[in-house]
Amino acid sequence: MPLKDTQSVTVLVVYPVGSRYESKELMGASHFIEHLMFKGTKKRPNTLALTREIDRLGAEYNAFTGKEATGYYIKTDARYIETALDILSDMLQNSLFDAKEMDREKGVIVEELRMYKDNPVMSIGSVFESLLFQNCPLHNDIGGTEQSVKELNRAEVLEYHSKYYSPNNATVIVAGNIGIDIEIILNKYFVQKFGGNYTEIIQKFTPAKFGSREKEKRLKIENKKTDQVQLMLGFPGLNYTDGKNSILAVLNTVLGGSMSSRLFIQIRERRGLAYMIHSGSDNYRDSGYEFVRAGLEAKNLDKAIEVVKDEIEKIKSKGVTLRELKDAKTHIRGGMTLSLEDSATQAHWYANQSLFMDQIKTPEERLGEVDKVTNEDIIKLAKKVFDFNEMRLAIIGELNQIDIGY
Repeated sequence: MPLKDTQSVTVLVVYPVGSRYESKELMGASHFIEHLMFKGTKKRPNTLALTREIDRLGAEYNAFTGKEATGYYIKTDARYIETALDILSDMLQNSLFDAKEMDREKGVIVEELRMYKDNPVMSIGSVFESLLFQNCPLHNDIGGTEQSVKELNRAEVLEYHSKYYSPNNATVIVAGNIGIDIEIILNKYFVQKFGGNYTEIIQKFTPAKFGSREKEKRLKIENKKTDQVQLMLGFPGLNYTDGKNSILAVLNTVLGGSMSSRLFIQIRERRGLAYMIHSGSDNYRDSGYEFVRAGLEAKNLDKAIEVVKDEIEKIKSKGVTLRELKDAKTHIRGGMTLSLEDSATQAHWYANQSLFMDQIKTPEERLGEVDKVTNEDIIKLAKKVFDFNEMRLAIIGELNQIDIGY
């Protein structure tokens, strides 16, 4: 996707595979493979040789693993686009998977898992998803567990990589200042070099399954000595392709999506119960959820939950005001416009469109859907999504279940 008013370019390669594709024996394999891609290739035989070549460009580069996708990207000066494509192609096709490096990297990943575990702000999402989803891989942490990572078998990991990292399974996105014939360059690095190693595209996964609706099983507390409690409450929501996602985006903007949102004003400004409070949603291919997150003192937990439920009930019964509806739409448009000036953000937009949607939509097409949202749409969706008999509550902090009056 070309951007005229930028000097940067982002190359992003994504595969539709993540932790929900893993068997119990391979928990953490997707994330493990992501790490191994930076350990050297035949052409660039070790981490230093690989990263030094990118670092000398002043480029930004990294990778990410989710539950449904794994991606690798380089954002650099547009003059170095071919170098970026060469490096990514080499990493993804010719990584060495040296046995000693693989064993060493397990220790690195264990420390990464501990880092997230020690930071409640970073880990509350995983705690919530482990509560919301049961008896399916969406329940599991993306990185696996310390034990599962240590026990990963090299031969099984390589087989898993070969299965899902077929060229047929790759999506390549280039965004930014594209001043060359990109099709010729892509053909050079991602068709000719990958050769004829094409296998069937595999997108089979265990369907999402929510946990019990019994009230006592919809609360999970990870007891941890902290100065601040992390709270995440939520409800089963919408999958990626649900046409009501635009309605939910407007609803969330009013509820907890900005400093003028209802939750921000009522919980932070009026009552001083929390510093951080916001609402949002996450999507998967066949599922999703709506959530509210906050960081607050333990004694204020019940008060905050009561306010959240009260504000949700108001939207369910009366919806939003005309001014809120108008302001939410302009807020979404303005935020999207600003973010998409960045080539990396634009690359990720089209990656998600390509991987998860039935058809690729431009940002303007999505904004057109947002503009059509009515208050009646919001009330109808709020009544469907915000079912308090389905509400899950995840907490990290120093307190007991008996202290929660939800």
